[in-house]
Amino acid sequence: MLKQRGLSLVELMITITLGLILMAALTSVFSATLGTNSRSLKLSQLQEESTAVMDLLVGDLRRAGYRGDAHLLVVDPDNAVAGFNNSIVVSQHPSEVAASCLLFDYDANNSSTHDGDPERFGYRLRDGQVQRRQAGAACGDAGWEGLTSPDLIQVDVLEFVLTERMLDAVNEQVVEVLMVVSLPSDSQISRELATEVVLRNAF
Repeated sequence: MLKQRGLSLVELMITITLGLILMAALTSVFSATLGTNSRSLKLSQLQEESTAVMDLLVGDLRRAGYRGDAHLLVVDPDNAVAGFNNSIVVSQHPSEVAASCLLFDYDANNSSTHDGDPERFGYRLRDGQVQRRQAGAACGDAGWEGLTSPDLIQVDVLEFVLTERMLDAVNEQVVEVLMVVSLPSDSQISRELATEVVLRNAF
């Protein structure tokens, strides 16, 4: 009859040590995976927020200078509404960097007349957020509407560059928009968005 033997103390200690090493390795991998997933989620959120704001800004800016009677600029320029002409202005809030505010007008209700403040639009950088113009406010005025929440997204740079260029004997205005954003909780997670908007209606 065979006599059964259990593990010796040394064998038991080796087994426990190997088990602890394996658990430590698994914990390390799990923690790294959680960290990567958390960072990916934050970057995804930052990308969605910044893209939505940029799309809104660019879509609005493309309408700059539009007027309902645009055909009159060709057939009867003397009677065309002039209120939307040369309405694009690049400026800044006194407490912000240069070229961080853009003002423009367009015929929002397609009435072929300039209705004043309701048809004055713009975007600016203020206190780390993108703001949209309200009631015809100037770049340095209060009363702008915040489009980004400082708790979710930190806007580090918002810059507008207005240039003119000749294309097939036609002079066109172009606005280059640069926006750099980061997470308030982790400035290492950032994103840069840049685009060029040709102003087809600017005169």
